Amino acid sequence: MHSDSGPASVRWQTELARVGALSGREKQVFALLGAGHSNRGIATRLDVTERTVKAHVANILVKLQVESRLQAGLVAQVYESMYEGTVSEPTSVSDN
Repeated sequence: MHSDSGPASVRWQTELARVGALSGREKQVFALLGAGHSNRGIATRLDVTERTVKAHVANILVKLQVESRLQAGLVAQVYESMYEGTVSEPTSVSDN
C-alpha cells in the first residue's frame, strides 16, 4: 500500500491498474464491497451463496494485491469516483 500523501488517484494508482484483471462477476462484487455491503448482502443481490461471494472476495484480494476486504473496498470507492459508472452494481435490495 502507499503512503497517505498526495491525491487518491496517485496513492492508489497501482491497485487501480489491477482492477482490469477482475472478471465481470468479480467487478460486481468489487463494486458492492466499495458500497459497504456484507457478504450476505452481496450474495442476495447477485443471487449466489455466501460461499461463492467469499471466493470472489478472496480472488479480488489476490488480484488487487491488497490485504483486506476494507482495502479492496477503498480501492473500489476510489475507482468508482474516478470512473463513475464503469462498474455495474445490480439493482438495489435491502442488506438485512
